[in-house]
Amino acid sequence: MHKITGMALATAFALGGCGGGDGGSGPAAAVLPAVTSTSVSGTAAKGIIKQAKVLVCRVVNGVPEPDASCASTTTGNDGSYRVTFSDGYAGPAMVKVIPGTASTMMDETTGTDIAYNMTMRAIVPAVSTTTTVYVTPFSEMAASAVSKTTIDATTIRQSIDAVQSTMLSLGVDMSVMPMMDLKDNGSDPAMLTLQSNMVKQLARVAMAAKNSNLLKDANGVACNAAGTTTSQQIACAVTAMAGVMNSYVTADATKSANVLAALNAQNATSVNMPILKADGTIGAQLTDMTSSASMQTAMQNAGMTVTAAGNTVNVMMGGMH
Repeated sequence: MHKITGMALATAFALGGCGGGDGGSGPAAAVLPAVTSTSVSGTAAKGIIKQAKVLVCRVVNGVPEPDASCASTTTGNDGSYRVTFSDGYAGPAMVKVIPGTASTMMDETTGTDIAYNMTMRAIVPAVSTTTTVYVTPFSEMAASAVSKTTIDATTIRQSIDAVQSTMLSLGVDMSVMPMMDLKDNGSDPAMLTLQSNMVKQLARVAMAAKNSNLLKDANGVACNAAGTTTSQQIACAVTAMAGVMNSYVTADATKSANVLAALNAQNATSVNMPILKADGTIGAQLTDMTSSASMQTAMQNAGMTVTAAGNTVNVMMGGMH
């Protein structure tokens, strides 16, 4: 294929503009290739975050663009969000979930919605036509880590790997949806196991925020100090978790040990487990996540058959941390 230069086009248009008296038309206009839009979508959870503002910011010259320039939307009542880049942006991006006028998050220990009054972030190495990004306290750890260096696709991947390595004993996988998804994964026990583990670890964050004195704010005050609200305690715990990373690839040994001890000490015997049902509706099942019988009842209540629930739970109980 011959390449048409700018000079050649200019010459062609100039010639076409001269009257030749032959009644012929000018040259055909150049056809530019269509731009394929790209998108970022996912779920924000600590637990499910509703009606929060979501910013999806391009990373330009190693830093996220100003908030005012970012694509924006609002989380639904299922924590979901989606933004589209009509220009086909395909570089790295940072997702920020910030409080709106009526933002809430579910407290998994009580099943009630409480005020969402913090910011959580996630990072993605490259935006594609369908990019999925889940925003949780664990993704905030990675976003905090990579923000300590020049942000690009390589450092983003390294930061995600570093956080997952630090949280390895909890089985954290940031690519996993932070709820049980029977709509798309109802026949995939392995994926449901990963999702149930993520739900369990997020519930442990809420429990530790309330119960553990190992999670502390920047001044060394325990997150569960007297007089603090549950929302404040959880926000403090998320910040303490993010503070574990002392560079984009390393964690502070003492802080990581404290966070892991705080989370591992929580026994997930009473968790309002969010489940996306096969019909697309969201429900929360009060569940003892340490009990096969309780987990099976929850899955059956969410629409699984007795046989499918039994087979799935057998896999789950062996895969949750």
